[in-house]
Amino acid sequence: MLFLFLSLLTPASQDTCGQDRVALGDWFIAHGSPNLLEEPIPPLVKLVKEDPYKDPSNPPPSPDVYCAMQWTENTSSAGLRNYRLANFPSEVDAKDANYSVTHKGHCAACSTIQDLGVYLRQNLTEPTRTCAMKLIKKNQLDCLRKIGFSEECASIWSWNVLNTRKHCGLICLKSLIYNEPFNKPDGSLNDCLQCDEDKSGPNFKYFSGRTRRNSGIPSSIWRPPSQRYLMEHCYWYGQL
Repeated sequence: MLFLFLSLLTPASQDTCGQDRVALGDWFIAHGSPNLLEEPIPPLVKLVKEDPYKDPSNPPPSPDVYCAMQWTENTSSAGLRNYRLANFPSEVDAKDANYSVTHKGHCAACSTIQDLGVYLRQNLTEPTRTCAMKLIKKNQLDCLRKIGFSEECASIWSWNVLNTRKHCGLICLKSLIYNEPFNKPDGSLNDCLQCDEDKSGPNFKYFSGRTRRNSGIPSSIWRPPSQRYLMEHCYWYGQL
């Protein structure tokens, strides 16, 4: 089991179409800025300006939606191709429209191809935890931007950090002090991660759109296979 898990974290893996993880991630970051998005842009692909955790009525992400992308023939002044994001009711519908599924669930703040590159190229658990330790929101955002997140994606990550600190602060401080592993011996999440999952997870998934799990990207946090949508990100153009 351990060997299988570690094999998922090698530089080249199924989700990267056999390409080097860092090289492919860097390509998506360089070619996937939100500034390259063409209209119509899905309504939740935007900066999250207000605290989404103040409204617990936000619906959960629909399991019957797929966020997909399509490169266009239009280019930026730098010669980068523009692209579109759109929601589809099935993988087949996306393929029939000449789109490539980029993650399961609706498109939202972290669905851009830039943010795919950030999720793909590195294990985000430690870098985002470092940002979470910044006490001032501006410093958190600066830290998240340095990881490579778009402004849109960084905004929901920051709200997630603040909400988890509010509801899980003492639990997570204990976890940090004792250097608890992410998973308990039975495979369940440690108390800090479980608290984050319960208190912040639903709204985060709704406003972020993309997660590692619904993008088929491995993580240092073990999850049951049923929670991971297996897919490949093979839609680059030109040379990596």
